[in-house]
Amino acid sequence: MDFFWGNVFEYFKERRLASLFFGSLFGLGLALALGCLLAQVIVAYNLLDYLNYILTAAALLVMLLVIRGVRQARARRRDRFKSSPLSRDELRKARSKLMKAKH
Repeated sequence: MDFFWGNVFEYFKERRLASLFFGSLFGLGLALALGCLLAQVIVAYNLLDYLNYILTAAALLVMLLVIRGVRQARARRRDRFKSSPLSRDELRKARSKLMKAKH
């Protein structure tokens, strides 16, 4: 078994995607474990009647988080090319270079 995972890691390490592969593998396992845990809780507390409401609320929450993320990304993209104001030292140096260029 170690030989198989060693080969898989070496294959993806050469392509610089090892972290992506193993991260997604870990995320898939985590999602599976959380799904099993959630199913056990739903059955234990007889929440099957309310499952539609729970899924609707979860979908709305995810949708709101995605919309918020998109808006933040757009705001960051708009401010990407704005330059910060120059400091006093930078302004002084720029003025002196302009004055030297005039002479």
